[in-house]
Amino acid sequence: MNSTQPQVLVGSTDADYYLLLVHILESEGYRVILGSGVEEIVHLAGENDVKAILLDCRSGEDWTPLACVKLKQQPRTFGIATVGLIGPGAEGRFIDLLKAGIDENFVRPVAPSKLLGFLRDNILYRPGSDAMAINGHILAYAGIELNTNRHSVKRFGIDIHLGPIEFRLLQFLMENRELACSRAQLIEAGWPERRFVDAKTVNVHIGRLRRALSMANGPDVIRTVRSSGYMLDGSNQEQSHHEPNRPDEETGG
Repeated sequence: MNSTQPQVLVGSTDADYYLLLVHILESEGYRVILGSGVEEIVHLAGENDVKAILLDCRSGEDWTPLACVKLKQQPRTFGIATVGLIGPGAEGRFIDLLKAGIDENFVRPVAPSKLLGFLRDNILYRPGSDAMAINGHILAYAGIELNTNRHSVKRFGIDIHLGPIEFRLLQFLMENRELACSRAQLIEAGWPERRFVDAKTVNVHIGRLRRALSMANGPDVIRTVRSSGYMLDGSNQEQSHHEPNRPDEETGG
């Protein structure tokens, strides 16, 4: 296979379903590798140039949310688009996967066109892609540059790798910079086709966005607005880039 093909990691203990996914993905030009446990999936995702991770969530198994949590805790795998494929009888894992930071969930059987459409939208223009941003729309504020065509983010010239949800939240905050954005508005921006997303889920993803932006050693520009939501506020940019960031608001606030 061509080594330049985008690589997808499938986490599954079902050989037949894995082979079905291989057939679907390879026909569209993807390379596919298999991980069959939490540690193996995290290791393979960190050591390979993986562009997306598909986690097969089957009835009777409970490792999928844990795998997602660990992937979202690691700097090398934080920004990889991660998808839950929820099998019959495992629908109760939907909320667990959302809380774990999953980027998208599909209930099996999922139409191949729907899955491939998600991959095209979240791989083709992700940071590091060779695609050129022609007439790209760039939002710039407080040292952050967000390119909506390439789905790429830089801060002080340093590439910041974000998952799809964090990218959409940051784009909304930048489009409404210095304005208080309610959690309801952020849910609509971050999860346009989702249900059952609550305020705590928003807090978790804002916390992850804060951590990602802090990798450029800049001051925290996301302000918590009590009883409302969040605001992008660069008024403290005159402070040192090495000033410690505020604690992540992952449980409330």
